[in-house]
Amino acid sequence: MMMNEFGVPANEHEMMMMKPHEKVMAESGVESNFLNWVAPIVSVGVGLWGKNKEAKAAGKQAQKQNEAIERQHKYNLKAYEMKGDQLRAEHAFRVETTALKRQNENNAADYRDAINAQNYARQLMIRNREQASLDAQFEKSNKLYDMKMGYNERSAALARENENRKLDEIHSEAAFDAQEQRLKHLQEEGKFRALGQAGVSVGKTHQSIAANFGSQIAMLNAGLDSAGANHMAALKEIQNDKFSADLSAWAEKMADPGELPMPVQPILTPRTIYQDPEPLQDFHFGPPPVKGATVDVGAAKSAVWGSGIPSILNSGLTAYNMFK
Repeated sequence: MMMNEFGVPANEHEMMMMKPHEKVMAESGVESNFLNWVAPIVSVGVGLWGKNKEAKAAGKQAQKQNEAIERQHKYNLKAYEMKGDQLRAEHAFRVETTALKRQNENNAADYRDAINAQNYARQLMIRNREQASLDAQFEKSNKLYDMKMGYNERSAALARENENRKLDEIHSEAAFDAQEQRLKHLQEEGKFRALGQAGVSVGKTHQSIAANFGSQIAMLNAGLDSAGANHMAALKEIQNDKFSADLSAWAEKMADPGELPMPVQPILTPRTIYQDPEPLQDFHFGPPPVKGATVDVGAAKSAVWGSGIPSILNSGLTAYNMFK
């Protein structure tokens, strides 16, 4: 008689649900012993097979995780190198930009200094020409002044000579007239004496002749005095004319121009001071990437086996106790 799993005779429905090999074993009478030994072994084998699959899967998972960590580390290293290249390129660009700014600033300052130097040279040339022109004009003015003063002196001297000559001529003419009057007086006296007259009428006649002579001489002396006064007035007028001409010459004389001020020398254009970028140092790059912790494949498998063996043994013992 076939027995079910609870040790009681199996009914028809249970017989129909049994597998062929179970039926054979049940009918052969060895069912109880087979289940007592085979069932635990099958349970342990199935557990071992399952844990083996889990261990392989854990090993593959650990290997994939390690490969992912390796790929991430290679990526981090490449990114770190590229970041360093980027920092060096940016630093070189900033250094070049600063150098270009400094060069442009120096070029602009040199250009402004050259323009200022040209303007200064032009102003200096104009100043020197003006100074030379003024000096030449002053020298010419001095020469003209000296010539005018000399001309005034010669004109005054000539005028004085003319006046002196006129006065001399007047004196000479007066002396000649006086001599002529003396001769006339002597002639009249001689004529009168030749008549041999005497008495009161003779005295009156002498007086008349002497009075006429004195009158003529007085007129001559008065003319000489008048000529002398006119001569002195003419000399004063000549002196005044000379003084006026000298004043006119002095007024026309150019004043000493002195030294014209020199143009102000240009000041050099101040240059902008540019600070070069700070040299790159290690702290600019930061620490290099560190590879993440990898998983030991064998340890992962061992962990699966370590956690599965007790449960496998427990399932085997449970199966053995059930079919004992």
